[in-house]
Amino acid sequence: MKKRLHQLWVPGFLALILSMLFLVTLQKLGFQLRIVGRGPNTIFFYVPWLLSLPFIGALGAYLSSRAGGSRGTMLLASVFPVLALTAAFLSMFPIGLIIERVTGSQGDFSIVATVLLRDGIGWLLIPGAALLVGGLFMHLLLSPRSSSQEPAIS
Repeated sequence: MKKRLHQLWVPGFLALILSMLFLVTLQKLGFQLRIVGRGPNTIFFYVPWLLSLPFIGALGAYLSSRAGGSRGTMLLASVFPVLALTAAFLSMFPIGLIIERVTGSQGDFSIVATVLLRDGIGWLLIPGAALLVGGLFMHLLLSPRSSSQEPAIS
């Protein structure tokens, strides 16, 4: 358990905390969302935040690698923030069902599903890709060169 803690959980939660702190800082500084699309197909982006995510993903992968993590663990640590956001998005469904039962009002599932799908692109898919780019870059940077490990042919 201690090995997994240092290889996955610490780097992953550090990446999550850094990404959320940077997002909150951007909001406090007055950075505005970038709006792509119109009407029900509108997607919102925080461009400076998205540009920072490859570095945060690379940091998570680096810390995981430094703790002895495998390639898969490195990549998982790099995309950990988007996995936590995915869990939060998916928990909205059961919470919504509980609220409907408590309040007695019915929600329109098609509207909720459309909003989650639309927001999932801007908050999960694109940030996940940005984090993965950083993790893959760090993996390529840290992986030993195949030519340096092959014995010389004499």
